[in-house]
Amino acid sequence: MRRILSLVLLAVLVIGILGFSQSAVTPRAVGMLLFYNDSGATAKKLSIVFDKSVVLTKSDFVVTGGDPVTLIAQYQTFVFIDVMVVPGGTVEITLRGDSADAKATSAYWYE
Repeated sequence: MRRILSLVLLAVLVIGILGFSQSAVTPRAVGMLLFYNDSGATAKKLSIVFDKSVVLTKSDFVVTGGDPVTLIAQYQTFVFIDVMVVPGGTVEITLRGDSADAKATSAYWYE
């Protein structure tokens, strides 16, 4: 629990530092969440706020036009993902189990 809280606090700090270089993104929901990088720059992180708690693992992600997910920091409704995605690339997230009906309320790419 202490490690998770530490990761979440670190993610919040990183988001605060990188806040000036964020781009809002609206996921497309087609049986999964699809985040398209239309920010015009290579994105290195993705943060998502859900309407309910979610549990994600690296196997829930498919990255097209970038590198695989290297880190997932999550705390209740907030998820911070370390993933490199080129302009025009996508991140597909499959929500499973109790998380299957969660909706993303906001999301941001970070450069």
